[in-house]
Parts: sequence; structure tokens; C-alpha cells
Amino acid sequence: MKSILHKIDGTIEVFDDRTLAQAQAERIEFLREMTTQHIDQTCPQSTQQNAALGIYEPARCEAIKNYIAACRNEYLRCKGLILAATSNEAADAVQFIAPSVPENL
Repeated sequence: MKSILHKIDGTIEVFDDRTLAQAQAERIEFLREMTTQHIDQTCPQSTQQNAALGIYEPARCEAIKNYIAACRNEYLRCKGLILAATSNEAADAVQFIAPSVPENL
């Protein structure tokens, strides 16, 4: 758990009592949730379902599926970096880079 200590002299100290495994698990969970939220904000569940069912024209279905796959691949890239991290700071520093949203999404 991260703790913040505000000193009388105005300085701040941050203590990180987490083990590396805890830091990795927290960051992976955070990025998993962030990835899901990003996909849902960009492409609502109803749109995802319609694409999966093939209701839209084939090009749009493919664009939606490819975008979701790109987000998943970015999450997996991040997860690999987090699991390879050798410090809490390195695990916490891994950032999700959202793929470009296709025009016909």
C-alpha cells in the first residue's frame, strides 16, 4: 500500500509498502479495467454485440473487431511489461497507449 506523509516543513514523502507481486497485480488490474472502459466508451456494448452478430456491413464489423483486438493486444503488451518489471516504480510506470480509432467505427 502506498502511504503519503505530509511533513511540517511542507515536504511530502511517499512510502510504498507493497511487494513487487502486489504492485504488478494492482497495475494489471488497473490497466484491465482501463482497457475495458476505453473500449466501452469508444464502442458501446450494443455496437460490439451488433458487430459480433454481423448485423452491420462487413467492413464495419471488421473495423470494430480489429479495434477491440488492437486494444486487447495493447493490454497484453502492457501486462508483459508489468510482469517483467523488477521494481514497483517500473510496474506503475507502464502506460496503456490507446490504438487509433477507425473512422467507420
